[in-house]
Amino acid sequence: MLTRQCPVTTTMVGMVSGGRATASTVDGSRSLAAPEQTWFSTDSVPPSRRIAEWETHHASMLVGLRTRLGTGTQLRAQTSTLRLPRIRVAKVNGSPHSVRRTAEDVAAHPVSGVIVYIPLQGINEFTHRTGSITVGPGRGLVCDGDTAFARTFPQGVSELVIQLPRETLSQLTDTASLRRPTPLYLDPDHPSNHAARELTQLAAGALDRGLRHGQRLETRLLDLLSGVISRPLTDTGPIQEALAVISESHCDPKLNASCLAQFIGVSERQLSRLFSATGRSVPQTILDARLTTARRTLADPAWATAPMAEIASTCGFGSQAQLSRGYRLRFGIGPLRHRKQLLEDAG
Repeated sequence: MLTRQCPVTTTMVGMVSGGRATASTVDGSRSLAAPEQTWFSTDSVPPSRRIAEWETHHASMLVGLRTRLGTGTQLRAQTSTLRLPRIRVAKVNGSPHSVRRTAEDVAAHPVSGVIVYIPLQGINEFTHRTGSITVGPGRGLVCDGDTAFARTFPQGVSELVIQLPRETLSQLTDTASLRRPTPLYLDPDHPSNHAARELTQLAAGALDRGLRHGQRLETRLLDLLSGVISRPLTDTGPIQEALAVISESHCDPKLNASCLAQFIGVSERQLSRLFSATGRSVPQTILDARLTTARRTLADPAWATAPMAEIASTCGFGSQAQLSRGYRLRFGIGPLRHRKQLLEDAG
C-alpha cells in the first residue's frame, strides 16, 4: 500500500551574507500546509548582534524572550526547528544565560498555546508568579505560552521545546489552557514513562538527522505527547493544585493556608477538609516541604559555612529557632550537628 508523504521545506538562517544575516523564508504563521525544518546558529553572527538575532529567530519559531548574559560572556546557541501543521518541535543548545518573558513580550509575540520543555542535559530554574520549578533530566515542564516567566541556565541549556496550539492541546487533553505551569515527570528508567523516552528519542533524532516523513512523524509525536502530558493536566483538582503550589512556593515565608486557599480558588475551610482526608493538615504539609529542603541544603557543600539563620530564611522559616525546633522533631537531631554529619558522610 502506497502512502503519500507531505512535501518538506528546509531553511537555513543565521548565515552571514554581505554583512547581514539572511532572512528566514518562514512567515511566522502558526499554521503550515507542509512541514518545514529550520536551522539557526549564532556562530555565524557577529558577537555584537548575536542576542538580537537569537531573540528574533526564537520569537518567530517558538516564543518571544529577552536574553541576558553574565558579565564578560558571549552567547553561543544553536537550534533546529520542525514546523509541522499541528505542532512545533525544536532542539535548543546554548551557553550559560538567562531569559525572561514579560507582559510586553506576550503582547508582541503571542503563542496562543502551551510550551513543553523536555531537558536533555543540565539543570535550570523556571520562575513564575507563584514560585519556581527546577527542570532537569527526568523532570520537564508544560506551561501556557502567553504568561510571564523567567528561566536561568547556569550550566547552559540542552533541551527539546515543543509548542502546541490551543486547538491541538484541546484535541490531546480535552483542555485548551493551563492555569499554572505544571511539572512533567519523565524519568526514562521508569517503566510507565516509555512514552516520554520514545518521544525524546524520536524528536531529537528527527531534529539531528533532518525531517523525514513529516505527516507520519507528526502523528506519532502527538500520540506520544498525549501520553506524557494528559495525566498531569487532568489531575488538577484542588488538592493536586495545592500540593503543586506548596512544592514550588514553600520557601516563601508568607505561604500559609489562607493565601494557598485564595490562590487555588477555594475557602480555607474547604482546603482544610481536603487535606484532612489525606491525613495531614496544610501547615504540616508546608512544614514538611520546608524541612525537606532544609535537609537538602544542609547536605550541600556550597552551604557548608552559611549561617543557620540564612538557611532558615532561605527555606521559608520565620526564624532560626523555628527551623531548629521543627528539624529536631522531624529528624531527631539539630540542624547544625546534622549538617556536620551529612558533609562528613559525603566526604
